[in-house]
Amino acid sequence: MKAGGKLFIIDGGLSKAYQSATGIAGYTLIYNSHHLALAEHMPFDPKKESTPKVSVVEKVKSRVMVADTDKGRELKAQIADLKELVAAYREGTIKERVE
Repeated sequence: MKAGGKLFIIDGGLSKAYQSATGIAGYTLIYNSHHLALAEHMPFDPKKESTPKVSVVEKVKSRVMVADTDKGRELKAQIADLKELVAAYREGTIKERVE
């Protein structure tokens, strides 16, 4: 079984041409540090509320923070480099360039 038995397929059956048959205008897959959710959108009607129905598919056991990502590790490395640069400046190892 792929994806632990969970599979989302979003196809052309949600296009405007099929909305009258499906009654649905599309889905949005939402992932954040709390959960994975699926928002179901209804066809737009200016006379009705158009808030999508959101269903939580899976809750995340432990939140994924920016620090846990590849970009977070890059940022930590940049912060460490900048701290080293500031320390070298304060120690006089490097000096301010005046033109």
